[in-house]
Amino acid sequence: MKYFFVGIKGVGVAGIATLYKEWGHDVSGSDTAEEFFTDRILAQKNISVCSFEPMHVTQDIQCIVYSSAYNADHPQIKRGMELGIRTISYGEALAEIFNQRRGILVTGTHGKTTTTAMLGRVLEDAKFDPTVIDGGELIEWGSTARAGRGEWSVAEGDEYQAKFLALKPQIILLTNVEYDHPDFYKTEDDYRKAFECLLEAVPATGYVIAHDSLRTFVEKTTPAQKIFYSDRDGKNLKLDMWGIHNRTNAAGVMAVSKIFHIDPEQAKNTLAHFQGTRRRMELYTNESAATVIMDDYAHHPTEIQATLAALKEHYPKRNVVAVFQPHTYSRTAALLNDFARSFADASRVIIADIYASAREQSGAVGGRELYEAVSREHPSVQFAPDVDEAHKLAHQYMESNTVIVTLGAGDIWQVARR
Repeated sequence: MKYFFVGIKGVGVAGIATLYKEWGHDVSGSDTAEEFFTDRILAQKNISVCSFEPMHVTQDIQCIVYSSAYNADHPQIKRGMELGIRTISYGEALAEIFNQRRGILVTGTHGKTTTTAMLGRVLEDAKFDPTVIDGGELIEWGSTARAGRGEWSVAEGDEYQAKFLALKPQIILLTNVEYDHPDFYKTEDDYRKAFECLLEAVPATGYVIAHDSLRTFVEKTTPAQKIFYSDRDGKNLKLDMWGIHNRTNAAGVMAVSKIFHIDPEQAKNTLAHFQGTRRRMELYTNESAATVIMDDYAHHPTEIQATLAALKEHYPKRNVVAVFQPHTYSRTAALLNDFARSFADASRVIIADIYASAREQSGAVGGRELYEAVSREHPSVQFAPDVDEAHKLAHQYMESNTVIVTLGAGDIWQVARR
């Protein structure tokens, strides 16, 4: 079957494209010329990428899958509909793959990419041969997805636009619930209701594994069997990854592994050697270098705090320079005060201007306003109008006994690479 993916460089879309390629289908797609880490993955899979011009959509294509960043106004999506080609969203394509198998959904506001990857590796080593679709590239796989032949699928459940409600999991691993995506969920109650709808649909024979802080929320919502884990459960787990948040993520995976009767020592061994995912505390240097360079996807105040706390724990005597690029105007505006207070563990802060993605091109609160808010809470803050200037400012701190960490869901990783 011939598939064409609009917005193929997006992490989730690239994952589905690689799965179909691994399963023997004809796969190609389109995107902007902007560089993404998925360019390398797609090239390794021999998946060609063209521009967004409608002429690339031809009659022989049997299915078009499009990123949630685009809609029916996109010229290639419009062209596909005119030709009568079956046209579905990324969320619908994910549901088709996930719902054909017995499904484990890893979701929550934070930690779901790393936790999905951890669980996929544990099930792989335990010979379950799972199909896995993650929101980040597993370093051990060199891919964001794994085309398994077993009966179980593992997917990262994205709450944005409530896409995860199309999935029918038998097991849910819920890491946390904290307000996000204000461009779609206008209130915190709206956000929590999406998770409530998801949990309500889990059958009584299924399982919901959740962090203990969510006990009341989960117990009143789902008919499924319930298992809770806590930060304490991850305290003694040995990981290559740093930070209490990652040990807690691993504790959730250990809780799931018990359902599958996986030997605890085997699961712990897999987690101990887990190499992580790209853009999650990803080192660009040796960890003992004079100046350590690292990149992280943190784009929410809680995530920034967790990453900086992990760095402070690992490098208690080093200066930490945080280079942050906000992502979406609506999130920056809604969480402005929380962002302002999230850099306490950084010695110096550089705030880049906002990353204007396809989701939002403009807004009242951007990088300059965030810089001003952080400046009221932190003694050493600088503003960079673009990535080039952020690199120049960060480069001046290339000195001994320093960690420079880039933070954000946009293209700020380029500073770390440079």
